[in-house]
Amino acid sequence: MDVGIDKAKLQQYKATVAKHLRDPVKLRLTVVAVLSAAAIAGIYLPLSSRIEQTQRQLTAERTRYQSLSDVEKLRSQVGAFRGRISEHSDTNEWVQYLLDGLREFQVKLRDMASKKLRPVGPYVAVTLSMEIEGTYPRLKGFVEWLESSERLLRVDSVRLEKRKEALLMKIAVVGLIQKNASAT
Repeated sequence: MDVGIDKAKLQQYKATVAKHLRDPVKLRLTVVAVLSAAAIAGIYLPLSSRIEQTQRQLTAERTRYQSLSDVEKLRSQVGAFRGRISEHSDTNEWVQYLLDGLREFQVKLRDMASKKLRPVGPYVAVTLSMEIEGTYPRLKGFVEWLESSERLLRVDSVRLEKRKEALLMKIAVVGLIQKNASAT
């Protein structure tokens, strides 16, 4: 059976390889190259897929850990403000709270309008625009009451107009209520 290999050329290659391997430096380089190739083929290649899989799992776990850390930070932030938002708050209760403040400072409510509710995380922001009338000290007292309120709110804008009998204040107040209570 003829495999197509020329025996003379094969003998010539063997003689060339033997000649080169008799040199100690070339022999060492050849042994190092063969052992390195065997180490790569025997150790690294089988483990490379496991290394990649472990790296993917590590990345996924780091992402998960970061998400859990973010959730814990958000929970602590919500906990810090929980006492400043009424447990049973809704739009009507929020309006009643502001009306109580108006009565306390004896200012007259001329107009009140609510803007569209906006979701803010686990809460809903209620914006009330009011026109109130009174003397400067009473209006000032009302604004100070809002700013020092135990409720979590923000005075968005204040505009004063002088009238003959009193001052007219146009004020926009933004407050937070529970998300599930906003429909009432």
